[in-house]
Amino acid sequence: MDDRQSDITGQYALHMQKQLVQHCLAPWPRRGRTLLEVNCGRGELLPLLWEYGFDMTATEHNPELRAEASRMADRAEVLAAADDHLPFDDDEFDWVVLHLASPSTENTRKAIAESLRVASAGLALTFWNSASLPFMLHLLGGHKTAWHGPTFCWWQIWRALRSLSAGRISGASVLAGPQGTWNASCALSGCNRVLPWLPMGAWGIIRIDMAKSRPVTPLPLRLGRRRLRRAEPVLECGHKSQAKAADTERKAP
Repeated sequence: MDDRQSDITGQYALHMQKQLVQHCLAPWPRRGRTLLEVNCGRGELLPLLWEYGFDMTATEHNPELRAEASRMADRAEVLAAADDHLPFDDDEFDWVVLHLASPSTENTRKAIAESLRVASAGLALTFWNSASLPFMLHLLGGHKTAWHGPTFCWWQIWRALRSLSAGRISGASVLAGPQGTWNASCALSGCNRVLPWLPMGAWGIIRIDMAKSRPVTPLPLRLGRRRLRRAEPVLECGHKSQAKAADTERKAP
């Protein structure tokens, strides 16, 4: 793939990634809510997330990438931090977007745990999907070109998140067609659209919406045994009882 074709493919891929981010984060309230983007890279998604209305903070461990992302300083605070050790308090952010960046299983586990720790309402994981047709075709092609980043198996990430029981899980993907279709002028580019719940795309997002805890008052622990009131005579009413009461009143001295 020549440099020009690679650039067109990369721009199209980024365009589809932004569409998927818009689709997956649409249910999240935005105005006045805080969002942390972990492993923000060059900050290519920061303008989109900021325009969406989130109060943005981002982290990037690579100093060169962080320097490029810092050009968005007017829209987001970009900090130096590794994804497996975030310098924030528990539940400090409403939402967290974590871009998986390390192929290490142990690092991935720690990064997910850290993002869940600092998120109070939801987490979205983005990653290149090794279980997709485009990546399989890339492998069959003999690795003639470098892939776009570290890959992760959709089903392994899904099962890992389900085992945490952190909340409701949903997902979607884009770029399901071969890389030759990653071009807006290609007649088959429509196969790269957003696929809700389908893990066939080369780039995917799995979102966790955390269950809200509801305060429960343990009433049985606070209340003693209920005591029944003593039986009381029932007062009769009606014309017979009224007549009897009047007769008694007349006989009284």
